[in-house]
Parts: sequence; structure tokens; C-alpha cells
Amino acid sequence: MGAPMKGKGKGKGKGKGSSRPAKGKGKGKGSTSETKAKTWVAVKPTCLVTGAGGYLALNLIKTLVSRNYKVRGTVRSLTDDSKVKPIKDLFPGITLVEADLLGGQASFEKAMEGVTYVFHTASPFQLSCDDPQKDFVDPALKGTEAVVGAAIKAGVAHIVVTSSCAAVGPPQPWMADGKTADAEKVFTEEDWNTTSDLKAGPYRYSKRVAEEKAWELVKNAEGTKLSVMCPSFIIGPPLTNRADATSIKFIKSMLDGTMQKNGCAGGCGLGVVDVRDLCVAHMKCVEVPEAAGKRFILSSPEGVSQLEMADMIRDRNKAYPLPTEGGEILYKPKYSTERAKDVLKIRLRAPALSMRDMASAAIRLGIVEKKVLLKQVTFGKVADINPDSKGLNLLLKVVALKGTEETKSGVHIVEITAGDATGVVALRLSGDEIKVGEVGSIVEVRNGAVNMRLGKGHIVVQIGKWGKFTKSEDDAEITPKESNDISATEYEMV
Repeated sequence: MGAPMKGKGKGKGKGKGSSRPAKGKGKGKGSTSETKAKTWVAVKPTCLVTGAGGYLALNLIKTLVSRNYKVRGTVRSLTDDSKVKPIKDLFPGITLVEADLLGGQASFEKAMEGVTYVFHTASPFQLSCDDPQKDFVDPALKGTEAVVGAAIKAGVAHIVVTSSCAAVGPPQPWMADGKTADAEKVFTEEDWNTTSDLKAGPYRYSKRVAEEKAWELVKNAEGTKLSVMCPSFIIGPPLTNRADATSIKFIKSMLDGTMQKNGCAGGCGLGVVDVRDLCVAHMKCVEVPEAAGKRFILSSPEGVSQLEMADMIRDRNKAYPLPTEGGEILYKPKYSTERAKDVLKIRLRAPALSMRDMASAAIRLGIVEKKVLLKQVTFGKVADINPDSKGLNLLLKVVALKGTEETKSGVHIVEITAGDATGVVALRLSGDEIKVGEVGSIVEVRNGAVNMRLGKGHIVVQIGKWGKFTKSEDDAEITPKESNDISATEYEMV
């Protein structure tokens, strides 16, 4: 073997036969100094979440992914973009598998391959239905049987089934007539609601029989553990703008005025739990050995009414038609969460915080229209407008359409004349403002400004980025003084 050659390159490494790479002066992409340091992250076992597109499931996936678990999810159809796309947008790395609650155990067997933990969250929840057996009991009972059976066959280490406080209590007669309830009774995991059936409380019945089936299947299974979550009504921020979940329909109806129109429900209050706390509890069940073989209640200590929940978000959402009255609350059930606190070390958020975050998310995601409460203002007079006027607040009646034009950038502009009892003035409108400025309508200009350049020496009021031009809800009668057109006077700089 020959001796190493003495290169004349610009590298600083001069040692003959050195095994170190020469440190050249160039700034190539492969430069070690510019390579970002990478850190190895321990990947946790694979989890399967059923009904991956649901309100609870999406939040659970977020929790698991943030803790470095590998996550697989089931959906009824991979071709349903309305369900699949939001999941993929939020979690690009997730693997989705088709599986149907009514498809039997075989439907879930492929999804179970290589899975260590299963979280069964898929189950129908709605306030009413046409066929209780078909809409509630079959998906809940047969779905649980299929998922748990497939998990046991695959040798899954731990299954967490999402049941409900509906399977715990109160008894159906107390829900039907709060006057008959024991107001001091505190429900624990030892309680079971055995009084609901297909006719009275079919949803509550479906949750009990489904949970019972899960415990029955795991009883004789070797190597597969089971924990059950019994949450009360789930609240807290959604992750997408889908509004088909009952919890999301609830906050939407509260903010869009539907609940104000129909009135808040009376009768019995509902326990509530934040979806984020519930997701952490699900995860803790597979991380804490003592959680195996136990059911856990996740709820506020006492039920709350719909009106109380509306009051929790009223101060921060004054622009929204929140309900102000409702039926009498005859009974508020009480729940113990001591087991969840002791075993899972869970701290539950106050309902008021959950409701505020839920309302904010619903507005941010466009589930309800974003509204701004306009502050009370003192409207100025047209006659007081001058070439330097800014921050104009005017209450006007639209008198005439003066003309239209299209700018070089393609923006459509409409100029109108509007006024009050002191005179009229020209206004330039664009975009959605044009629809508001109909002849004969009463309009409000907030934070407008005079733009002499656009008026080419004449006064023209423009709304601008920080202003607002809306139809007035004031029933004021305005007769504009058309003889005083302040935009008719030409000005020049001196």
C-alpha cells in the first residue's frame, strides 16, 4: 500500500496520514458545524384509538402523540374525506384503518396487529333517536364486543373502554322526576344504573350493557387488562370545526341563540368533565399498574345546569345571544372522583375554565360566527366633518348611489351619498361594505376617516381597515339635509 499523498488543498489538516477529515474553508451543506444536533426520543408502544374522528378521540390522539406514543386510529370509511382529512391534517403521521362497530370482531382484527394498548372511544351519543335498539344499543353493545374480543385475541396488554356516568347513576326515576331523588346521595364506582331500559333512558341503558359486556369478556382473558372510564357530560375545546358531536352542538346552540330561543333545560343538572382531563385519565390507565381492573368516575363534584354553564362564559362573550332563563332545576347529582385522584393522580379543571376554553375554540374554529360587541358611541354630525377628520362615528341614511369603479388591482369600489339632519357626504365602499350601503338604509360608520386624495380635493369618507360599516339596529328617523353637501366644496393645500 502506498503512502498517503500530500494534497495542496485549502484544508487546515496538515498531518500526514491523518484519519481526520480536512477542515476546508468552504461552507458546503454537509459541513459538520452546521448540522443540527439530533436527540433520540424513546418511542412508546402502539395505541389503537377507535372512532378516531370523534371529539373525544381527537383530543385523546393529541394527548398520546404529545407523549411519544405511536397511534393508530379506526374510521368507518377511509374514503370519507369529511372524517379522514381533519384527522390527517392534525396528525400527519397517524395510521388509519377501516373498521365498523357493527362489522363484528373480524372488522377490528387487522387494526389490532402490533398494538399494545386499545382505547375504545367509539360509541353513539345523541339526545334522541328513532330506533333505540338500532341507534344506541347495537353500536354500543356489539361494538364493544367486537373491539374487546379482537383485542383479547390479538393479545393486547391493556384495554381502556369509555363508558359513562350514565352507567353509574342516578337511577332513571330520579332523572325523570328530580323531586323523588335523594339529593345527598354521592355516586361512586360501586354504583350501577340498572333502572334504564329501551323505553326509558335507552342511551343510559346502552352504556351499562356495553360496559357489562366488556367486563364479562375480560374476566377469563389471560394477559389482557381492562380499565373503564365513566365520564359525565364532556366539555372543553374541540380540535376541528365539525359540529356533529353532541357536546359541540351544545356549545354551538348556546352561542348562536338557539338555546336562548328554546330556553335552557330544567329538571336535572349534569355533571361535566373537561375533555383534556379525560384524555389524560385514559392515558394514565395504561401507565399506572393499579388502574387495571378498575372503573373511574370523571366528573364535577355536582351537576350544573345549562343556565349556570351559560353564566360561566357570559362576561367574555357579551356579543353572543346567550340564554338568560330556563326550566327549574329539581335535582343535581353528586359524584365522587376520589379513586381517579388517588390512583391516576388526576386534577380536574373547574367547569368555568372548561366552558371558557370551549367557547373560545368554537369561535376560533368557525363553529359559530365571530362577533364583536360594539361599544356605545356618540355619533358626530356631518356638518362638522373637515378635510382632516379622523375617527369619525356617524349615524346616516343612504341617499343615493353616486357611481362605481374598478381599481387597477381589480377591487370593486362603490361611492354613495349619505347624511343626517345637518348635511350629506360622499362615502367610498368596497367588499362587504357595498351590500350594507343600500339606498334608504340607516347605516353606522365607526372609526371612519376623510381621504382627500381619493376625493381629488373633495371630502370623501373611507371606512378603512380599522373601521366598521354596518346597518344600524337603531330605529331612528333620519331626514338628510341634502342642500348641504359638504363633499361639493373643493379644497387645496396652501
